Amino acid sequence: MAQSNHDFIERKVGWLIVFTLLTVSIGGLVEIVPLFFQHSTTTPVEGLKPYDPVRLVGRDVYIREGCYNCHSQMIRPFRAETERYGHYSVAGEYVYDHPFQWGSKRTGPDLHRVGGRYSDQWHRIHLINPRDVVPESNMPAFPWLDRPAKSDDIEAKMKALRKVGVPYTDEEIQGARKALEGKTELDALVAYLQGLGTALQAGKAPAAAPAAEAAPAAAPAADALGKVFFEVGSSTLPADAAAAVDATAKFLKDKADAKVDVTGYTDKSGDVEKNLELAKERAKAVREALKAAGVAEDRINMKPPVSITGSGDNAEARRVELNPGS
Repeated sequence: MAQSNHDFIERKVGWLIVFTLLTVSIGGLVEIVPLFFQHSTTTPVEGLKPYDPVRLVGRDVYIREGCYNCHSQMIRPFRAETERYGHYSVAGEYVYDHPFQWGSKRTGPDLHRVGGRYSDQWHRIHLINPRDVVPESNMPAFPWLDRPAKSDDIEAKMKALRKVGVPYTDEEIQGARKALEGKTELDALVAYLQGLGTALQAGKAPAAAPAAEAAPAAAPAADALGKVFFEVGSSTLPADAAAAVDATAKFLKDKADAKVDVTGYTDKSGDVEKNLELAKERAKAVREALKAAGVAEDRINMKPPVSITGSGDNAEARRVELNPGS
């Protein structure tokens, strides 16, 4: 009897479509509906604020130019993801995004934690001609963005977003055009990029997370003391390394029995052996900076260099990472 029913469904295309849609609909409802009632998906993380008018316009430019076709804004809770991009993404960071930009397409690197990683000028140069800062980049240039940002519909956008739960005040909406005066689309897009992923850093990580997000493998990246990014082909310690070095030195001072793991990263392009050797030299440069900051050498664990797959801007692969050791 069961076989007969199965044959009937397979032979009748119309019924097959109906039952398929019914199955997918029920499964989708079971998966999706509970999300509307979960605290972790409906409550903004501490420190999250709605996009100001400049960043809101920048987000529209980002979508209009199709940046999401090559860059995702979702970091998964796996070791390879968190080591490369930073703390995994949580739903509370996207409460004010309509629509959110989660995705899995990565012709270029994930951008969710790009905020504050580079200077505004770096982003401007990168958008106008990517090859000027990343010679191997295949990203298209966007020179036309250096034009006045559109502001005549900003109030309508903010009012529409307020209707779906974004807490804009009347004062913020009334002052939106003024905030955009003199701004270009390039300025707005850079402002949007500089804010990505910073809310979780400004506030606190979720106190409780689902089992997949709380996996032990993600802990080293989440607890990283700092990262030092190097110029292409160079092992010279950059000036901005002081913040990571000082934070690590303070951590070791506060914890007398702790150590620090120093790991150099490189990408897989070019001569692998030379890349690994360069990663070792960069790690040594960071070790010497730690020693100069008063850290005893026996508290510094020099880890083997790690070669990771680079994509687009390989800055993530040109780094030395500092993590609590044992």
